[in-house]
Amino acid sequence: MSFFFELLKNRIGFSRIGRITLTENAKDPFYTPNNIIPINKPMMENLDFIENCGQHEVFVIKDEIYLKDEFIHEMFKDSGFLYLHTGAFKKYSIILENKKKIFENDNVISILPFNIPTTIINKEFFYDELHNYFELSSNILNKFPHLNFGITIKLFEYPELIEEYVKFIKDHENICLLNLADLFDNFVYFRTIIKTLITIKNELDNNLVLMASGRLLTNFYPLLVYLGIDLIDSSYLIYMASENFYDSIEDIIPIYKMRFLPCNCVVCRKKLNKELEEKNSIEKMNYLCYHNLISATNYMRKTIQYLHTEDFRNFVEKSAFNDTYFISLLKILDNYHYNEIECYSKMIQKNKEINSLGPSSHNRPDFKRFRKKVVETFQPESWTKLIVLFPCSAKKPYSESRSHQRFYSILRKYSDFPMFQEIILTSPLGAIPRQLENIYPVNCYDISVTGEWSFEELRIASDMLISLLKKFNPHIPIICHLDGGYREISKIAEKEVENPFYYSELTENLTNYSSLNNLQQLIDQRKDEYSLKEDSENEIYTKTWTRKFSKILDYQFGSGFSKDIIGEGIYYAKDKFNTKLTIFDSKQKVKLGSFKFDTGKIRLTIQGAERIAFKSDFSKYLVFDGDKIRGNTLFRPGIINFNSDLLPDENVCIFNRSKDKIVAMGDMIVGSQFIKNSSSGKVVKLYETR
Repeated sequence: MSFFFELLKNRIGFSRIGRITLTENAKDPFYTPNNIIPINKPMMENLDFIENCGQHEVFVIKDEIYLKDEFIHEMFKDSGFLYLHTGAFKKYSIILENKKKIFENDNVISILPFNIPTTIINKEFFYDELHNYFELSSNILNKFPHLNFGITIKLFEYPELIEEYVKFIKDHENICLLNLADLFDNFVYFRTIIKTLITIKNELDNNLVLMASGRLLTNFYPLLVYLGIDLIDSSYLIYMASENFYDSIEDIIPIYKMRFLPCNCVVCRKKLNKELEEKNSIEKMNYLCYHNLISATNYMRKTIQYLHTEDFRNFVEKSAFNDTYFISLLKILDNYHYNEIECYSKMIQKNKEINSLGPSSHNRPDFKRFRKKVVETFQPESWTKLIVLFPCSAKKPYSESRSHQRFYSILRKYSDFPMFQEIILTSPLGAIPRQLENIYPVNCYDISVTGEWSFEELRIASDMLISLLKKFNPHIPIICHLDGGYREISKIAEKEVENPFYYSELTENLTNYSSLNNLQQLIDQRKDEYSLKEDSENEIYTKTWTRKFSKILDYQFGSGFSKDIIGEGIYYAKDKFNTKLTIFDSKQKVKLGSFKFDTGKIRLTIQGAERIAFKSDFSKYLVFDGDKIRGNTLFRPGIINFNSDLLPDENVCIFNRSKDKIVAMGDMIVGSQFIKNSSSGKVVKLYETR
């Protein structure tokens, strides 16, 4: 299979940004995700269509009369095309032979015709027909091995037969596009949709382009992109126009109900408005068709905009509220398939406000991964003598908020303040150790606050708090400066851990003088209740940011690794733009790494990574087939070994072939699952090479 799809960036969920080069001689690639506009005779006879849609990036052709040089090179010279033959294989083979130069040299790819009867008697009949389809398709694929093809996948009511398609696709390298023709026709079968997509992700090359066609409406687009669909066929909207349905994006509405057109496209503004009273008007049907396609294209552009610049998961949730099955699909995907989605999902969205909309957001992949990693990697500092629980604040990071500044004014009165462990309670992230308040998503999330907590919010926060508290010595006292639902969380935890809990008395609110004075008195009474063994190790951790660096490194690389990096002589410097902190070792006079505020993670330098990378339990690595890397990207063919648990966005080191030297440092673009299932594509974005 010749070069076809290139993954550029992962996004949250299975969503991704890529580009497609249909043929080797194509001038320019087009970018995904994208919607596909169908071309037919009525549209080509209307100048309005060519004017409004002629600059689109990708079209689908179902009539061979448009497989002409003057059409492809002149009218739509900057566009790509998919040819979807609807007839028999014999005729299709003749077309391929006669139009061979177009398929070889122009921006056109053909999708194998799917001609199994749509009315299936039973599973055995479909099984026989499917293998007949495979046999006919094999003849074409073997006859034209130098051409790229797409294949149509239809499951009807037998989703388990996806395995038959998988076997066939694995045997033919020139299949590069999968057209899922009926998978999304009915979202009531959302479990089948999830299972099918995960099977494709886990068993086939991840550089295969996924296309969705069938009964697809515009409001499906954000969810389809979230599920990893690269191309979406808009053809069904033409059929809906012929049935006099108007696409309002949120829904498809019979045109006779429309009195106030919500769209301001050129069709609605100038022409369709005048035809609303006409019952059987060809012009009205044509205008509906153009409007529906324009509406779909605009909504796809909005989806792409969110995918690039905003919190895309938030956009998907908002769009899903129009359909209960969409919400069900997201819940099942979050709750039961997190391990699969984690392998492909980008878990850091820099420079974005991450909004939690309620129950649909509680288990989104980046939130769930954060809670999981904190519980796995956070280890108490051995010199901890007091635990203090605080509520969250609207401003992030918490320590910059007015309320937490007032809490700090009390805690910092004590010389042994570094021996206090602060934990902030919040929804839906759970329980946040103070040292991790600057990492994603703690540094940028937001949630509506009413003072009322749902059962699920209480459960998430209390479960995480219990898991963290059980890591501490059971004799360390816990002071709770909390109110409302926050105090309820601590009460739940109190029943599950052995530590003694003490609650400050509140007057009106948490931050007034009387309440803070009561907090101080409680600390005075309890701070020496637990006696520490003599331990001088904490002397190097008296600075707040040194403590933070230690826990952030453990969060990124695993418990205990920070001790080999953070030691005596560590200091940091802020850049003039206030965007990052650079970490130095003054004793050895080396730069160890830098912490970026927008991503909330530490990028180790090669010298910093050398302190931990050769330990037997270090897992954030790949092995390069050579001793020197050029450029700023590591591609799949250059990798000869890798850890099986790497995830997108993780900071990794790249070893040389013999694994005795670090040759580069970078950030993962994809995860280990992608590397395992692919033979090409970008894997690591390098920021330092030796």
